[in-house]
This record gives sequence, C-alpha cells and structure tokens, in this order.
Amino acid sequence: MVPLGLPFTMLSNVFVPTDAMPGWLRLLAEWNPVSALTAAARELFGNPGAPSGDAAWPLEHPVTAVLPWSAAPLIIFVPLSLRAYTRKGR
Repeated sequence: MVPLGLPFTMLSNVFVPTDAMPGWLRLLAEWNPVSALTAAARELFGNPGAPSGDAAWPLEHPVTAVLPWSAAPLIIFVPLSLRAYTRKGR
C-alpha cells in the first residue's frame, strides 16, 4: 500500500526545481503544500532557492503560505476530535 503523503511529495519541488517542469506539472508543484513547506524550511535554514519571477505565491512567500496550510487541518479536526471524544463519555 502506498502512503498517502508519497504522491504529494513526488508532485513537489523537493527533488526537482519547478523551473525544469512542464507547465501543467509546474502549476501542481507550485501550489502543493509540500513545496511550500520545503521552500519555507530552505528559507529558514538560510538556503533560499530563488524563485523565478513568475513563481506562484506560495513559493514567493513560503513561510506565510505554510501557516494556513498548517492551521487548516487543526481548525477542522480539533473540534471533530473533541466531539468524538466527548461522545464516547470519557
């Protein structure tokens, strides 16, 4: 069984720069949350990959883009988890 995160990782800029990708794949890779996370980690560790002038917003502002990608699952799943926990009567 293939882990769910593996396709997202393969369609990102983790292994190949987005400038070398065809147009349709570049669009998917630039808006991939894994690409934003990778670019943010590179920027925070002092090795920013210079995005081309026509890069998508998440790659031009990776740290800012990672915050909503990280907060969205918490906003959705924390209330659902609390609701399921309280229904079990613990």
